[in-house]
Amino acid sequence: MKKKISFAAIAFALAMLVAAPMAQATTITEVQAMIASLKTKTETVAISGKQADKDRAGLLAKLNEASLKVDQAKFCDAIAKLNDFKASVNHLITVGRINQDPALGTTGTELLADADATIAALNELQVQSTGAACVF
Repeated sequence: MKKKISFAAIAFALAMLVAAPMAQATTITEVQAMIASLKTKTETVAISGKQADKDRAGLLAKLNEASLKVDQAKFCDAIAKLNDFKASVNHLITVGRINQDPALGTTGTELLADADATIAALNELQVQSTGAACVF
């Protein structure tokens, strides 16, 4: 009977190891929801300066491009667009033209963190589809 229990325990453990990654797999729908949330935050974050509308439009265009690349299953291209988005947000932070006070709403730092989370999810999709993460 001990052999049956041991075999059952091993079989259960193996089943859990196989099922766990599948249960946590990232989907295109989840990534699109992350991008949609990032768009909403980008639409509402306080950006100052004479070119605030242009800056916001540029950020949103990068997110729209990333979303299109996700729909096309071009995950590394989507990551490149999100890296462009991050570079623009970092520039706005550096020049002091994007909100950095959490008490006043969404911050540039929050946009960066959300973009990083989306990039991580995209890398997971890339690994699921090709077996290798994106390399830049």
